[in-house]
Amino acid sequence: MRRSSAFTLGFTILLSAFLLFQVQPIISKFILPWFGGGPGVWTTCMVFFQAILFAGYAYAHLLTKLPHRTQGVVHGVLIIGALVMTLPSIAPGENWKPVGDEDPILRILALLASTVGLPYFVLSSTSPLVQVWHMRQTGGSNPWRLYALSNVGSLAALLTYPFLVEPSWTVGTQTQIWSGVFVILAALLLLHAWRDRKLASMLPEVPETDSPVTEDKPIRLYQRPLWLILPALASVLLLAATSHVCQDVAVIPFLWVIPLSLYLISFIITFDHDRWYIPWLWALPAVIVLAFTAALPRIPEHVELAHELRFLPKALLQLVPKTFDGDLKPNYIYELAWAFSAMFLGVMICHGELVRLKPSPRYLTQFYLLMSAGGAIGGLCVSLLAPRYFDDYTEWPLVLSILFGIAAIVLLRSLLTARFRWLGWPVALIMLPVIAAGGWLISRYAFEQDKRLVRARNFYGTISVEENYDDVNDTPYRLLYHGGIMHGMQKMGPEWQDVPESYYGKHTGVGMALSSVQTKPDAKVGVIGMGTATAGMYAKPGHTYRFYEINPEIVDFAHKHFTYLHDMQAKGAVVEEVVGDGRLALEREPSQQFDVLLLDAFSGDSVPVHLLTTEALAIYEKHMKPDGIIVFNITNRYLKLKSVLEKVAASRHWKTGFVATDEDGDQYSTDYILFTKNQAFLDTLPVMSEEDLSYYPHIEVPLWTDRYHNLFQILVTE
Repeated sequence: MRRSSAFTLGFTILLSAFLLFQVQPIISKFILPWFGGGPGVWTTCMVFFQAILFAGYAYAHLLTKLPHRTQGVVHGVLIIGALVMTLPSIAPGENWKPVGDEDPILRILALLASTVGLPYFVLSSTSPLVQVWHMRQTGGSNPWRLYALSNVGSLAALLTYPFLVEPSWTVGTQTQIWSGVFVILAALLLLHAWRDRKLASMLPEVPETDSPVTEDKPIRLYQRPLWLILPALASVLLLAATSHVCQDVAVIPFLWVIPLSLYLISFIITFDHDRWYIPWLWALPAVIVLAFTAALPRIPEHVELAHELRFLPKALLQLVPKTFDGDLKPNYIYELAWAFSAMFLGVMICHGELVRLKPSPRYLTQFYLLMSAGGAIGGLCVSLLAPRYFDDYTEWPLVLSILFGIAAIVLLRSLLTARFRWLGWPVALIMLPVIAAGGWLISRYAFEQDKRLVRARNFYGTISVEENYDDVNDTPYRLLYHGGIMHGMQKMGPEWQDVPESYYGKHTGVGMALSSVQTKPDAKVGVIGMGTATAGMYAKPGHTYRFYEINPEIVDFAHKHFTYLHDMQAKGAVVEEVVGDGRLALEREPSQQFDVLLLDAFSGDSVPVHLLTTEALAIYEKHMKPDGIIVFNITNRYLKLKSVLEKVAASRHWKTGFVATDEDGDQYSTDYILFTKNQAFLDTLPVMSEEDLSYYPHIEVPLWTDRYHNLFQILVTE
């Protein structure tokens, strides 16, 4: 009986953990298109899930204080309520789509609470409750390995999502399958609650603190604060790493899954058995990798490191390259390797030290409660506090620096208290200058910022304006950056008012499209993604340019720090501005009858895929004149969108043209794909060379729809 109960309890923990972590990418991907497709959507979802996890652990802790007979009744009612909310699926309704003027964070939190809030709450409480049931029903005294088992289930959920679930089913089908599996879990939980209540009726009521234990060590004063602080730092590191790589590569579930998987692996390693966490063995590489990763993005090329690190002993100085010369992040694979190595080593230190401080099993629910509270606090810091108080992603180098200090302390402590001190002390003396060098790298480079005229940060990311001087043309110029991506420039002298810059030259795809309508007296142009509003340079008197911009800070910067909008109005053109998601706005508006519609939202790395689907093209069609031109700026470092858009165009019988240009002075290299039914215009486009076309090899991808799309398929390393 005990063996059967242990098996079903273990399976319940596995299935619960699987559903707990599978729902995160499912629901996040479902709502990603509604909120701009940026990394803020994922971090906000993570904050919600961490907060509900804490609430679930708090509920489990309080529930175990009730009489045993009452516990099963209370939890059974909660499970039935979660079932009602879950069926027929957890998909949110269309009424949750934002209108454009609401706070996206609050709307996401409310949406999640109304769709997956109660089911996720039940799942969150399952692991600690089942561990308590395990001790009662099997007489087991060491439930900690069950926590490692739950993390195995969580890891399985994350790894199967990008490689099995996402490619196989639409996101709508995923929500239905998840709900169906939740029904099975609910039946198991009701069975265990009934068993626990039946067992309680056969035994005298025993206070929870009298559970069988192998060792009842008292909790020391410093333990509870560290149960909170260490998980909080690990949570900050997880979310900061995820935001960092999504901002620099792409917002795709695959890049959500990797750091979260590493995070769970650290739990599995540390909670399975004490033998797997050897402090000095983990702290030694952590000290080196954390310091270098914190400083790496800001170390300029051609730095004489050997000269600046001259305080090191000569023996160690020989190991330092005299000059740092070269790019250690030539593509996104290297970017991911640095970031995720640092994150994994950092969370291993946090969770390893956390396990060293774990209490007797009698305090199990209290330990999990504080641990989950720390995770929720860390999530709140990254999602809510950091955008409010930092104008850059400062939390990333900051948490790396803090964990570098903790890893250094752990390393020295473990060496100095080693069993064979005759070896530990000399190694510790050798490591002191290494730690000093890491601290110097962090203090010298980690928090350096490029000089900017102004910076801002909000839910949609970081933006800044850089001001420089062009000595050749004897004029100042300004650049607009979204994260690390340049989104427009302007020479500030009046003589440059009609000279196209950056991605908008007359020989580019957008330049050709906008030039083709310049002679129309009442031409109307739509632009999704305002940037600096450089496209307006092509405006003539009587023309109307309608800009759609999701980030209000971009609109503010375009008015305050660039003159394109003012110049358009001065020439007699009409300027219209819509703050909100471009696709959602067009979905609500009557037909605008655009001659040209420019979608300039893909040159950054946070690609809003909902602008690239066949349903999106149907919306654009409604707003186009019969001979209108839809222009997609697909210039991107890592994503090859040409094959995707050609398939979308074919699905709705549009013809396509492709225009690629090389960098030339102030004209940047660009890639544009154009949709039109105007064959005469397509005949004017230049014939692309084999070299230009080879950069965009054909990729066989399924047709992208609102419910099926996969950026991972078009992610490349070149």
